[in-house]
Amino acid sequence: MIIFISGILILSSIASGQEDLLSELGDEPQRLNPVIATFKATRIVNAQSVELTRPKTMEFMIQHRFGSITNGVYDLFGMDGAVIRFDLKYGLNDWFSFGGGRSSLNKVYDLFSKIKILKQIDGTPFFPISVVLFGKIEMDTQDKFSADAEELINRITYDFQVLAARKMNESFSIQLMPTWVHRNFVLSDSLEHDLISLGAGGRIKATKRVSVNADTFFPLGDRNPNFVQSWGLGCDVETGGHVFQLMITNAQGAYESSYVENATGKFENTDLYLGFNITRVFSF
Repeated sequence: MIIFISGILILSSIASGQEDLLSELGDEPQRLNPVIATFKATRIVNAQSVELTRPKTMEFMIQHRFGSITNGVYDLFGMDGAVIRFDLKYGLNDWFSFGGGRSSLNKVYDLFSKIKILKQIDGTPFFPISVVLFGKIEMDTQDKFSADAEELINRITYDFQVLAARKMNESFSIQLMPTWVHRNFVLSDSLEHDLISLGAGGRIKATKRVSVNADTFFPLGDRNPNFVQSWGLGCDVETGGHVFQLMITNAQGAYESSYVENATGKFENTDLYLGFNITRVFSF
């Protein structure tokens, strides 16, 4: 939590500095051109994007992941077994949004927020990237076999990310995601409570309303021998009031600690998952 609070204070001071710079340039010729729509949704595929819910709007997202496609037609490429997560989030202003969600996988409830620290600006002044701070608290509410895990504090996991993205042009955007996951409870002393990784994602626009997206997370430091690096490949389709995201991924979980650290699928045995995200926005 110290790292989380320190990060907020440091990055908030940077945001304040950016606004002070703009105010100091009040007498200078300006050609401000804030970059918008780096991504079309608040998710790239699995990963968070730098996009926030628009101010004074509420966004409802359903994340559906089918079962493994490895059995083919027998279980209709995973459609016989699926998990679902939904969340509801609100954009307070251009800089801050917050919300909560629930996943059927491990019966996890979560609370989260996004803070936009810096905006990419093309013009005068110029700033090359957008930076967003993301934080989440997850609580696993499934029945536990370990007596130690019955304590409430041991059911909690913290996720913290710095999302740094650049829209290179109208068709191509990239994002890096330094990520920290802290688990209050681990099954053995050989497992780490704190896990660090570096995520990378991108978007290539195919048509005015369709793009191809991808993301993955590279582990930094030791992991257990069964660790599988997560990845997702998807397609965004914008349809007026909502964005529909189709995907294939090796992680069935749609919340951060699950898709970053607990991916299970391997490409060589087609142990992969089809899925979709669908977003609906309500304006007030």
